[in-house]
Amino acid sequence: MARRKRGREMSRDELFALKPVRNPELETTLDEEKREVTVKLPRRKTWWLNLLARFSRLPDHGLVTLDDLGTSVWELCDGMRTVRDLVSVFAEKHQLARKEAEVSMLTYLKQLGQRGIVLFQVEGDDK
Repeated sequence: MARRKRGREMSRDELFALKPVRNPELETTLDEEKREVTVKLPRRKTWWLNLLARFSRLPDHGLVTLDDLGTSVWELCDGMRTVRDLVSVFAEKHQLARKEAEVSMLTYLKQLGQRGIVLFQVEGDDK
């Protein structure tokens, strides 16, 4: 189960009602030819990375490149569709069983969320 910041566990219905949206604060580039999105992520500000940066040329950002499949999911994260909608589109497009599509989509969205590439809106929340 996913957790909200307040510590309460989300129900399955609440999880599938979330609306993934691309993080507007991140710089992205789309390679139309390869169908890949590259996302520029700021470096985390931890004490040990700051210390390492003093002694080496540590970039202040990292690059994450999403492949064709990842790019298609990223493009669907427009803040209009729910997680349930994304699962349906993914299952239909790739001829997957619903459960298989759910597991794949939730795992991938969780990874994008943990990296801050995708944010999640709650129904009725304009933030």
